[in-house]
Amino acid sequence: MALEGERIAAVGPAEALLPRWPGVVVDHYPNATLTPGLIDAHVHLTLPGDGTTYEPAANRDATARFAVAVDNLRKHLAAGVTTVRDLGSHADFLGWSPAHAGDLPRVIRYGRPVTGVRGHMHPFGGGAHDAAEAAAIARGNIELGAGGVKIVATGGGTKGTVPHQETLTQDQIAAAVSVAHEHGLLATTHALSSEAIRRAVLAGSDGIEHIAFLTPDGASVFDESLAELAIARGTTFGSTLGCNFHYVELAEAGEVPGDELDEQRERTGYYIDNASRVRTMGGRIAPSSDAGWKHTAFGDFATELSLLVLAGYRPIEILRMATSGNAGYLRLAGEIGFVRPGRLADLAVFDGDPTEDIAATRAVRATYRAGRRVTSRAAARPFTRS
Repeated sequence: MALEGERIAAVGPAEALLPRWPGVVVDHYPNATLTPGLIDAHVHLTLPGDGTTYEPAANRDATARFAVAVDNLRKHLAAGVTTVRDLGSHADFLGWSPAHAGDLPRVIRYGRPVTGVRGHMHPFGGGAHDAAEAAAIARGNIELGAGGVKIVATGGGTKGTVPHQETLTQDQIAAAVSVAHEHGLLATTHALSSEAIRRAVLAGSDGIEHIAFLTPDGASVFDESLAELAIARGTTFGSTLGCNFHYVELAEAGEVPGDELDEQRERTGYYIDNASRVRTMGGRIAPSSDAGWKHTAFGDFATELSLLVLAGYRPIEILRMATSGNAGYLRLAGEIGFVRPGRLADLAVFDGDPTEDIAATRAVRATYRAGRRVTSRAAARPFTRS
């Protein structure tokens, strides 16, 4: 493959391309696989992913939060991730631009989540009393530069909220979705209960974050008719299969208290099972890590991809989902997600072959962002044709 500036100029075997670019510098990666850069469709860049919960993380000043974001971006970039979608932050994050942004992953920011009063993620400042306030929060985010609208329709990990309890009405969700669609943007909804999923799907939400299908008593019971409705309406499910998995690993190793171990094992299990059911039904899933939340650290997107294998996906499917699939979902397929002439050269190089074994995504040789190699474990050397 040959690069010119930020874009892919040509794709083909070296012997066919080198005569067209005599004396060009060639980066060699023996026994490696070149892919489009990975795309993580759900992260929280200003959260550290070190066990800190929303409240103390959100109460940090802007300088501290932005420093966390830069560190997180660097970690994900080293893991082959070249684009992330941030689904929840303070409004000030929408106007922030890091130094040397071109050396970091591309960031799609959604700003303050539209949530209920004192609802999940309310520390970011997006609590809505009614539909008019929900629309106003969404509109305010977009005016500040948000690339979409995040809605939070149930409780979650925020103190004082209950995951299986709804916190927004269908009218509130629809009001926020309508604002997003008026501006040609996507809206996605954190909806852990089946009732919240139903409200969000009927309100036109483009995405559902998490695949929980919780009943009023907090159990996960996959609702096939509801899944059929979501799939028929083109709703995309954000995977987040590993958002509790990291805690499980740490607790089993004795590195953190194990008081939530059984609960988080159960959640990981039903996320995987529900993803498998959605796959069987032909639904669309966007690989999404939820990095930043609690113990879900940046730099380990490979765990999310590996858990999708347990849901029945083949490695080649997963790789496509995390590249061209997410590019298409996020409306970026004309620019990224493919190794094709004319596309931006956002690329990852892995030891081994992730199309055969998705665990190869743990072994990143190099990451390229808009044609520039920004991380590497291999030294480039000049290649001059004689």
